[in-house]
Amino acid sequence: MTMEESGEVLLDKANGLAVITLSRPNKRNALSPTMRASLGECLADVGKDEAVKVLLLRGDGPAFCAGADIVDAPQSPLAWRERIRMAQAHHIAIVRMNKPVIAAVQGAATGGGASLALAADILVMADDAKLSFPFVRLGLVPDGGASALLQAKTNAATALDLLLTGGSITAVDAQHLGLTRRVVPAEQLDAASRALASDLLNLPWEALMLTKALCAQHWAAGLEPVLAHEAEAFALASSTAGHQSALAAMLLKLNQKGKS
Repeated sequence: MTMEESGEVLLDKANGLAVITLSRPNKRNALSPTMRASLGECLADVGKDEAVKVLLLRGDGPAFCAGADIVDAPQSPLAWRERIRMAQAHHIAIVRMNKPVIAAVQGAATGGGASLALAADILVMADDAKLSFPFVRLGLVPDGGASALLQAKTNAATALDLLLTGGSITAVDAQHLGLTRRVVPAEQLDAASRALASDLLNLPWEALMLTKALCAQHWAAGLEPVLAHEAEAFALASSTAGHQSALAAMLLKLNQKGKS
């Protein structure tokens, strides 16, 4: 058994299972640049480790991941493009990884956090989980592949409705849409996701790897070009007056909340 700690991202490997835990619960696991870099290092480690057969993604505390930490928001379109590319690289690594990836989602999975969950092969959701896509409310476009992932894993109409309104999907909604077959009471999420991982570990890994690759030939075949466009669109949106106004309003609200 090995345990590696990289900032606020933990990697635990034992008996063929790797568990990556976002561990910044006081910030709802919002991803700072250093956390993003640490996550990338953990994913690279898991990807090249032939002893690992299954990966479980999880978050400490009441939320899975609140997306990017806007306190550390980039100050230029080019800087935003680089951060988006980093997130995209992580999600592509999950999609292309030659082992099944499970995401255990509780509470909020917002923005890039929702995209991270959608990149996984199998979602296990607590009954209090919610995937939220507030990008347009911030004057931005979806990031982390959200538009491609939602359309591939639900349908174009559902994706357009959610992304154009800044909407959310509850665990029950996700089950009805076919995003997950597995909704459990919040207190059972960890046990249920680990039980699923154990079930997968008892199956022939070669068959799992080949099946994942086969499915990806259909739904993820054109993912990289879409993400390249996404990074450019996000950089452009970050420079607009609409985004600047929405960001200022959000920061003001956060400051007022912190003082109350």
